[in-house]
Amino acid sequence: MWAAFFLQLWIQDGTQLRPATAWTCGEGLAYALQDADSLLRAFALQETVTFVQHTLPTVEVWQTSPVRLVAPDTLGWAYALYLLLEEKQGFAFVHPRLVVRTPHLRRWQRLVAQPRFRWRGFHLHTQHPIELTEPLHDPDFPNGEQIVQEYLTWLARNRQNYFEFCLLRTVDLRRWIPYFERIVRYAKTRGIAVGLDLSLRMQQQKAFQLLPRYSLQSKRQRLRSRLRQLAATGISHLNVELTTAEFVGKEWGPWIDSLLAYAHELGLTVLSRQHVVPPEAYAAGTFSPLQLPPSLTLCVHSVMCYSLQDSLAPVYRCRNFSHLYQTLQTEKNRRPVWYYPETAYWVTFDNSVPVWLLSYLRSRAEDIHLVEGLAEGHLTFSSGWEVGYWLFDWSVARWSWRYQYDTTEAPLHPAEGFVRLFGGDTTHWARLIRFQDSLLVGRNLLSYLTPTTPIDEISWQRLPAFQPRLPLPPKKLYRHPTRYTAQFSQVLAGWAQALQNWPTWPAPAPADSTRAALAQELSLAWEITRLRVLFRYHWLQGLLSPRESPREATHLDTLSYLLTQAQTLVRRFPLRYPWVTAKRLCQSGCRPGRHPHPSYRFGYLYPAYTLHFWRRELNQLAYGRWGPFYQNLWDIPRIIGLW
Repeated sequence: MWAAFFLQLWIQDGTQLRPATAWTCGEGLAYALQDADSLLRAFALQETVTFVQHTLPTVEVWQTSPVRLVAPDTLGWAYALYLLLEEKQGFAFVHPRLVVRTPHLRRWQRLVAQPRFRWRGFHLHTQHPIELTEPLHDPDFPNGEQIVQEYLTWLARNRQNYFEFCLLRTVDLRRWIPYFERIVRYAKTRGIAVGLDLSLRMQQQKAFQLLPRYSLQSKRQRLRSRLRQLAATGISHLNVELTTAEFVGKEWGPWIDSLLAYAHELGLTVLSRQHVVPPEAYAAGTFSPLQLPPSLTLCVHSVMCYSLQDSLAPVYRCRNFSHLYQTLQTEKNRRPVWYYPETAYWVTFDNSVPVWLLSYLRSRAEDIHLVEGLAEGHLTFSSGWEVGYWLFDWSVARWSWRYQYDTTEAPLHPAEGFVRLFGGDTTHWARLIRFQDSLLVGRNLLSYLTPTTPIDEISWQRLPAFQPRLPLPPKKLYRHPTRYTAQFSQVLAGWAQALQNWPTWPAPAPADSTRAALAQELSLAWEITRLRVLFRYHWLQGLLSPRESPREATHLDTLSYLLTQAQTLVRRFPLRYPWVTAKRLCQSGCRPGRHPHPSYRFGYLYPAYTLHFWRRELNQLAYGRWGPFYQNLWDIPRIIGLW
């Protein structure tokens, strides 16, 4: 089977020439042809290609005349078409709203690409007020359907085949189902299976419940009814949370079997997850994959910027993530397993501060190399793309495929995205990744940079630590500075040395304005991270200074100056989705109070663009206010599910 055509202008089908967008083919390939035609027109480019079918699980691009695109089916041809645009014409699909061209390409005559995983996709964590939380839930959101389709197009361009998001119980199902059905229909035409992340009965953060607590229906009727409603949208997967809250497990017994049976009747695949929380760390109940039927697909979930083989990952009562790697190794023999890592966490970490953690590049690259062959799927937990975090999602999407240029297989390298966009060699960019990663993760400076959470401040000892945090509560250091000065002297000395050695960001000068803007954005992200490291250095020095002393006053003045500098920087970041910095998101949906769908009233970048945590820390030091509700940002009862 073959056909040749001239993208941008004509299709050559046998001896006939036709407009490129009029060639008769499957709907999915037709979308890819229209998209490629539009991209080539936008950049005044043209290509002549031939489609060839084979039986191998690879896609190939041959630089012959015309260019041959070889794949087993029409979806593979669409993948090959986008591969041609990337590897010959230099397109880089870095962001759902941004396409750039780069001259920094490899030379090749034959390119072979093979997926590392059967399932390659992204989970948008819409329990957080991120870019697509409202467009995915609100049929009345301005241009909501087009905004979601932009993202699905980005997935298709980067050869992903799975998408899911957290469905929230604040959604108006009656109006949402026909709205989301159109979105699912579009995703399917682009070769993307769609799932929903929900729960049996999780209380926190407004997770959608298949078994809501209060109903006139029996449990069995509730479960069947909810599943039928959701299946009507055309989805293929359900990622079901079985715990009732983080650190709170629940034994569901035969209800898991009922869930699987009812879902199977509706043609739905059911997934669940192995949490990062170690089994022995649950405050109530527990969780073990051994409790789950083998027909249930298990997603093994790691968090933040730590890898499976890092020796230290001090989060969620973990020492490291060795228990997750062990689960992958053992469960792959019993059931399908997916690996489920993060490229952003939010809350009081990474992009909410903001800091730009290049450790995500190192850890995600390491883990993909490690779990290839163990995991059937790779599902990336994404919680926001701005402040440079789009680079991590784009890199992971590319890494989910293997690439062979002629006879040389391309190594999987954390710095690949930088080289592709701005040139240079991997060593040049890897030095920056290695410096920041060795300092923040290797030497655990992240524990000194991360703002405290309300959980920390309510009870440092009794409640679990979710994120990296100081060895002692800040209020202790504030009240007894001389008692703890010696304990932190070595850390502060190494910290000061690291600040002196902090590398300057390279100044690539791309010829085109789009890549120049990206270079500027990443330069700002690097600098805001350096300022955060410097800010917390002086904050800790201030905590350890005698109260109302000249030394304390000096550090307070320095902190005020750094805050001003940081405020100037954050206002220079591009805003591709303006609502993400809003103090109050749109009020929509069918529920009391006209509250936005998630548990948070503000956009996910509101804390970052106002530098909320920086200001709070400065005021805590200046006024000695250490209560959990001082300048509190969180509606805690709503987040934990009390209303």
